[in-house]
Amino acid sequence: MAPPRDSAARTAGWLLLITAAATVLAVIGRVGATELAPLHQSLTAIAANPGLYGFGGAARLVSGCTLYMAAWSLLRTWIMRRRLGSRPVPVLLAVSGAATAISGACAVALAATAPQLDLMGELDYVRPPTVVLLHATWITGKAGFSLAGLALIAAAHRQWRVGGFLQPIAPVSALIGAGMQLIWFGAAVAAHYITGPAFVVWLAGIGILLVTGRVERRFAALAEEGS
Repeated sequence: MAPPRDSAARTAGWLLLITAAATVLAVIGRVGATELAPLHQSLTAIAANPGLYGFGGAARLVSGCTLYMAAWSLLRTWIMRRRLGSRPVPVLLAVSGAATAISGACAVALAATAPQLDLMGELDYVRPPTVVLLHATWITGKAGFSLAGLALIAAAHRQWRVGGFLQPIAPVSALIGAGMQLIWFGAAVAAHYITGPAFVVWLAGIGILLVTGRVERRFAALAEEGS
């Protein structure tokens, strides 16, 4: 019989809940400062709202760190030790968290170094390091989001096979994860307004299921069925 309470699973759940909350704050800062402006227009928006953008970057840094720690906790659960869970899920979440944290750190640095605007609303001078920071923030942020989507797709496969209350969640996980891959296409930017909130809801939902022990109980039942 599986352990009735796994501190690693509950720690992962709480960290996912913190990640969801920090992600909401990160989006508020990002959208509030730049309104998801195209890359070539972002510096103007950041220079006009450095405080708000820096706040969003700091929240993104926190969300990346907590997602990484949540993934590490998931790897330490008895579910993973007994190879009942899908190891690619926490691995992808860990890499996603690392990329997201780097993006957040770059965003904070960018907010601190963005050039000031003159009276005409044009950028006075953009130094090469600032441009590098802008591109690093952009690419790592998208990579982190995309990798998290791949983790959801991997989770969907396991959720379907585990069955029980997790089975109806599986198609939703797969759909959200697939939609998150559209982050790379500028023409599909409107989809981000759907996949972003959906991902936050997914994080919060799975976090609650882990904290309350429902995920453990389902896997415990699965272990008993196989014994």
